[in-house]
Amino acid sequence: MIDSPDSPLPILTFDADDSWSDLPKLCKRFLTQDGFRRLQKCLGECTKSVAIERHYIDKDYRDTFSNYHSKRFTTPNARCLRLHFFSKRISRKDLRKSESLQRGYCGYSVVRPTRPYCLGRTLLDPIKLGYPHGGVCLCDESLSIQGVPVSIRGFPFISQDADVTVCAQSALWMVIRYFSNRYSMYQEMYPYQITQLTRDYSIGRLAPSEGLTDWQMAEALRQIGLSPLIYERESYPKDFEHIMYTYVESGIPVLASTNDHVVACFGHFSDYGKAVNTKLRKFQRFSSSFFNQGFIINDDNAIPYQRLPLNNAGKSQPIDSMIPFKEVEAFTAPLPPRVFLPAEQFETVASGLLKSSRFGIRSCSPSLRGRPIVSRTFLTTGRSFKRYLDQRGMGHKLVFHVYCNMPLPHFIWVRELSTLDLYRKHRIIGEVLWDATRNVYEPSGWLALHYPERLFIDIGSALNTDRSVIKFDLDRSRDYPLMTHNLQSI
Repeated sequence: MIDSPDSPLPILTFDADDSWSDLPKLCKRFLTQDGFRRLQKCLGECTKSVAIERHYIDKDYRDTFSNYHSKRFTTPNARCLRLHFFSKRISRKDLRKSESLQRGYCGYSVVRPTRPYCLGRTLLDPIKLGYPHGGVCLCDESLSIQGVPVSIRGFPFISQDADVTVCAQSALWMVIRYFSNRYSMYQEMYPYQITQLTRDYSIGRLAPSEGLTDWQMAEALRQIGLSPLIYERESYPKDFEHIMYTYVESGIPVLASTNDHVVACFGHFSDYGKAVNTKLRKFQRFSSSFFNQGFIINDDNAIPYQRLPLNNAGKSQPIDSMIPFKEVEAFTAPLPPRVFLPAEQFETVASGLLKSSRFGIRSCSPSLRGRPIVSRTFLTTGRSFKRYLDQRGMGHKLVFHVYCNMPLPHFIWVRELSTLDLYRKHRIIGEVLWDATRNVYEPSGWLALHYPERLFIDIGSALNTDRSVIKFDLDRSRDYPLMTHNLQSI
C-alpha cells in the first residue's frame, strides 16, 4: 500500500500489492540503482514500511552543494530525500505518536541527487537489522519526522560522491561524526569542511578529490582535537591485528587502509569456543584477541556493518566484506588527547609488572601460578571504571571500597586477568590499572594490581606524591564480570 504518493511524505507499506520495487518510483530519480540495491540488501529482511521525506535539506549535502556542486554549469538539486525505515507497518496516524514510531524505527538514510553514488548521511540500528553477534561502537542521534521526535542508535555511514568525498573523506566523516555525536567536546564536521582540514598538506587540488594519505587523515583528526597514531603492518608484523583489536576493544574506531581504499573499523566479533593449547604457560602472550575472528566495518562502497574476517578465502556471507584483511596495510587510531601511553607500550610495561619478582604472578598469586592466563587490554576513563563498580562487585568488598575511594586519572589502561574457563563465561579474577598519562619509561606508572589473593595500591601515585605501595590480603575472593561498556553487543 502507498499512502499519499504525491504528498511531501508518502508512506510505502510492503504487502501483496506493493514491495521494494516501488521505492525508486516514489523517490523520483533521486535513488539510483546502486543505492536501491544497497538499501534493499541491508534492510530487506527487517523493513515493513518506508516513509519518504521529500524536499529534505541535509546539512552534510548542503555543505558540499554550497562549496562545490553549485559552482558547476549543470547543477544537481539542492535538496534531498530522507528515507525512514520501520520494522512494522505504520499508518499516517502513527506519524503523530512518538512512542509508536520509536518502537519500530530502524533508522534513516539520506538520498542525495549525486551521481554515481547517491546514499548520504545514514544511521541504522544494527540490532533491528538482525546482524550477527559482535561488539561495536555506537552513538545516539535525535531527529524528528514532521515534528515528532524519534531517536536512533548506530554507527554513522555515508557513501562517497566521487567529487568532494572519496573513500578517505567518507571514512573520516564516519569516524568524526561518531565522535561528535557521542562526545560534546568534538565539533560536528561536514564533508567539505573535512576536505579543508587537509588543505595545507595537499599536493594536488582539494576538489575533485583524489583521496588522502594516512598522514593527511591523521592531520585532519589532529585538527579536530584528537591525538592520532598511525600503525603500519610492516612495522608490527606480529602484533598488528592485536593492536588494532585493542583500540577497537577500547571503544576507539580506527581508519583501516589498504593500498587504494579506506574503511571505518568500529567493532569486532569473536569465537570463544576456539580451541586453545592448554599447555600454554606464557600468560603475557595469551590475549583475548586470540578469540577474535574479525572486525566490523563501514565501507562507503558497500553496506553498513559489514564483517571483515581475519581469514577469509573469499566472501562467505552476504554481509562479509570483499576486502581481505591481509590487504589492510595500516590503520590510524584517533586517541583522546590526554592518552600519552599507546597500546603497545602499555602491553610492554604491564607484562613486565606481571613477571616481576616483587609483584608478579609467580610471587603473589598461587591460584594463578602455572595456569594459562587470558588477559584482556582496553582503555577507559577513570569515571567510567568507577561507574560500573556496583554492577561488577570486583570480587571482594575490600577491593570494591578501595577502588571507590581511590583517585584515578581521566584515562586509564586496564589489563583484566582471567582463566580460560572463566573468560569464556565473560568473567575475570583480577586486573592491572595503569595511568594512561604516564610514559613507557616510568616503572611506577601502575596504580593498582589485583589478584585473587592480594591487592596492591600505589597510594603515592593516587595522591600525587612519592611512590608508596600498600598491600591488602584478600580471602574468599570471587570471580566477577569483565567490563564491557566500551562496546555494545549486537
